[in-house]
Amino acid sequence: MSEGGMLILERYDPEAPSAIEFRRLYSRLKYKLEGKPVSPLMVTSAKHEEGKTTTAAFLALTAARQDDGRVLLVDMDLHRPSVHRSYGLPMQGGVTECLQGAGDFASLAKKTRLANLDVLTSGRMVRHPSSLFDPPQVRTFLESLSARYDMVVIDSPPLLPVSDSMVLSTLVAAVLFVVMAGKTPREVVARGREILRDVNAPLAGVVLNNSKGVLPYYYSYKYYGYRQKAK
Repeated sequence: MSEGGMLILERYDPEAPSAIEFRRLYSRLKYKLEGKPVSPLMVTSAKHEEGKTTTAAFLALTAARQDDGRVLLVDMDLHRPSVHRSYGLPMQGGVTECLQGAGDFASLAKKTRLANLDVLTSGRMVRHPSSLFDPPQVRTFLESLSARYDMVVIDSPPLLPVSDSMVLSTLVAAVLFVVMAGKTPREVVARGREILRDVNAPLAGVVLNNSKGVLPYYYSYKYYGYRQKAK
């Protein structure tokens, strides 16, 4: 395993408002699920640039710092991967290779400066990433990750541009839906919620991301009026 994690770890201040909010978010998520499995946890959004990658990266870091066993952050946004940049790690050698049978996650997972936090980057870019999201294959992949790690946090593609997250949402224990404050149109959020509802995805809640900084707020899936709009 190669080592990285300086970028996000350098930014992390446990006493900062953002760190406190992420701890609150993680605690509320576990409380809401009332003992049900939290892992694998998928973090998605309706479209790009809503803050889903930042949310996933800090949630994984939060879980690791709370000593919730071994934690793995996985970049499954194979169209526009960015987790590797958050942790200052090489992109190559990751999910793509695992799903193509060209590598094993146990050897491809990259260590960070936290002993119990590993990162599985997206791997090399491929021409048609969605073709790798074969449900039985992805299910086996996630089961293998869960057998080795206590907490698996997945940064997934956004819901509207591609179908990958729709498939992935049916194979995880919980889904967090990230919305950028003051940016995401109501109808876009409603469409994302509809996609998750149509496949009976285990939506655990909505994270309202502060557009002026990393400051998430957790809501139930009824988030303001979006529940009515999605019907």
